[in-house]
Amino acid sequence: MMSMRHNLQQHARRVLAHSNRNRLFSSYTNRTLWSSNQILQSRIESALSDQKSKLSTVLEQWRQQHGNQLNPSLVRGIVEKLQESKRFPEALDVSEWMIERKICNLVPEDFAARFHLIENVLGLGEAEKFFESVPENLRGESLYTALLNSYARSAKPAALDRAESTFEKMRELGLLLKPSPYHSMTSLYRSLGKRDKFDEILREMKENNVRFDSLTVNNALRAYAAASDVAVMDKFLDDWGATATLQLQTTLDMAKAYLRSGSKGKSREMLGRAEQFKDRKSYEELLRLYGLYGEEGYTRDVYRIWDLYKETRRPDNEGYLILITSLLKLGAVNGAEKSFKEWERSGLEYDPRIPQALASGYRKRGMVCKADKMIHKMVISSRMCKPITPVLQELGLKGSTKVKPSELRDLIKSLTDSNQFSKALEASTWMCEKEMFTLFPEDYAARLHLIEKVLGLKEAKEFFQVSIPKNMKGNSVYDTMLTSYTRSHETLLNAENVMVLMEELGFLSKLSPFSKMISLYSKLGKRIEVEKLLKKMNEKNIELDSVTMNNVLRVYSHVSALELMETYKSHWVDNDEVKLSLEVETMDSMAKAYEREGLTLKAMEMSRSKEDVLRLWDEYKVARRGLDWNEGYRGVIRALLKLGDVKGAQEIYGEWEASEGTKFDARIPGLLISRYCEDDDQVKLSDVVNSSRQKLKWRRVKMFTEDLGFACLGVVGASPMIWGLYLILKWGMSVNPCLTAFGCIGLIVAIS
Repeated sequence: MMSMRHNLQQHARRVLAHSNRNRLFSSYTNRTLWSSNQILQSRIESALSDQKSKLSTVLEQWRQQHGNQLNPSLVRGIVEKLQESKRFPEALDVSEWMIERKICNLVPEDFAARFHLIENVLGLGEAEKFFESVPENLRGESLYTALLNSYARSAKPAALDRAESTFEKMRELGLLLKPSPYHSMTSLYRSLGKRDKFDEILREMKENNVRFDSLTVNNALRAYAAASDVAVMDKFLDDWGATATLQLQTTLDMAKAYLRSGSKGKSREMLGRAEQFKDRKSYEELLRLYGLYGEEGYTRDVYRIWDLYKETRRPDNEGYLILITSLLKLGAVNGAEKSFKEWERSGLEYDPRIPQALASGYRKRGMVCKADKMIHKMVISSRMCKPITPVLQELGLKGSTKVKPSELRDLIKSLTDSNQFSKALEASTWMCEKEMFTLFPEDYAARLHLIEKVLGLKEAKEFFQVSIPKNMKGNSVYDTMLTSYTRSHETLLNAENVMVLMEELGFLSKLSPFSKMISLYSKLGKRIEVEKLLKKMNEKNIELDSVTMNNVLRVYSHVSALELMETYKSHWVDNDEVKLSLEVETMDSMAKAYEREGLTLKAMEMSRSKEDVLRLWDEYKVARRGLDWNEGYRGVIRALLKLGDVKGAQEIYGEWEASEGTKFDARIPGLLISRYCEDDDQVKLSDVVNSSRQKLKWRRVKMFTEDLGFACLGVVGASPMIWGLYLILKWGMSVNPCLTAFGCIGLIVAIS
């Protein structure tokens, strides 16, 4: 008890040092109590203004001066008023004095009041000790309820057992006669998501004929809303809604539940009920909720609530942040930009969360340039050109919850995405060291990444080994460290060691670490190591992504393992179900592998520059001098068209068209015809068809001669096909050029 009093005195001094010294009882409505005690009131207020004075001393002196007589109601009124004014240390001082001096016959309510004060000043642990010190016959329903309320307010799993034990004790003592203890249990079960236990409490209330008060009704509706059990929620509202006053948070939770279930009409109806509260908090919550609808049609509602919000107070940073965030969620980017400009002109204190919110909205919509400009503007602003820490200090002054974890993490991400690594590291360091809210391994992983970017790998390694708590070294932290090591062949051994540790810790259940190691092995041409990892991935049923597939193809191209490279290419690139898009680096690597093996046409197909394609074409012609080049013509034209070099493809086609030694191959003009049809270029399409007709003349004469030579053998029919083709071309090009061109190409293929 002495240690508790010492703690109380210390705490009281700290509170008094910063307390508001306005007249404590100036607004006290019960003047009758003080009408004959104006001198005592003056002494009490004087003591409150003096840090060294204690109210218990003032009251004791007054009692002695008046024959040890002091009205118990007066003392209880002082305790109550001090408690209402949040002066808990002083109230506890008076309460202790009243009990020790036996000013009155104590009742359970006196002990309950003191329990509440001890909890507020010294914490629940000390309050529990006080509870145990009270004789059982004086505990009563009020003290047990006070204890139960404390457990319910903590809303933590650790408090559940103690709450249930207290509730059971009250049941045994026959103290469950009022709604209050039931309300405490329903509140706790709702917070912990224990729906079955929640329903049990409601059933017990009905069986014991304990009425459902407003608190219980609100708790029930919020519990059903959290579980999205809209049917039960509606029935409960019909049964009990008329007897209770719905709280703001209840209407908001129900609106969210309706929205999740797709009942937008009921959701809006509930939001309309929330508007009736007509205060700043309700309007802020409504702004947030309308943003959840995700449809631009609700933008009018956001502006309407914003106008109502402005009637309650001058908009602050929090209001602008909510407005801009909601508009972005509704897709109203222009509206968000206008609101941002309004904020800039408002003269409010600089708040980096607001430009960050707009930048984040830009980035989600693929407007990367705008996002980067916004972050750059934020960083070079007059408030952010210097270290960011003082700005963050203002947002989170003395552990305030003004800056939310999600907002700070978004700020760090936006700065990182815009390559503002130094600012991002500063914010990340401040967040980790301040411990304003619960940190996760991902927070340390983000800081580790930024340390490597700003300070280098050596500092990152030291941070990983020394500064990250063991319980925070989760999968994301190890994965980030692995990323740092896989950037260079010089840290291959470090990367392999981290990979071994991750396997021992059970962190190799996702693609990321395998992908990073395969990337490094691919650069080093370590085919065997890649195949080992692919085998492990197969055993763990981990599917490859496009990045990893490209790395695998590159490693096989580096070592010229063409058979395996071709196998994987057919599985991933030529397979319509997978349809892998090859990266430029992969195509270059595969082209070099084909070229090394003398597969010029395949190398041409994979080449990424016109110069390489034409160089390979020249090499092809030299290697196949005197042979048919149609396959080569098809390959070079196809490669040039793939690169978008239509002019180059036309030039090669002209070369083929002029060559008399090559056979007519309908697939060659077909490549250009296909392209011109895509471009809807009928002029060039007609030119190609006409040039094909000219190419056919020589072919027709030759085939006609061959027909005559084989007529005696009955080999006729080819020449009539050619004449028919000629007539189709002449008539069809004026009707449907593309269809006619492809039809003719089909006939040509049949006879070529």
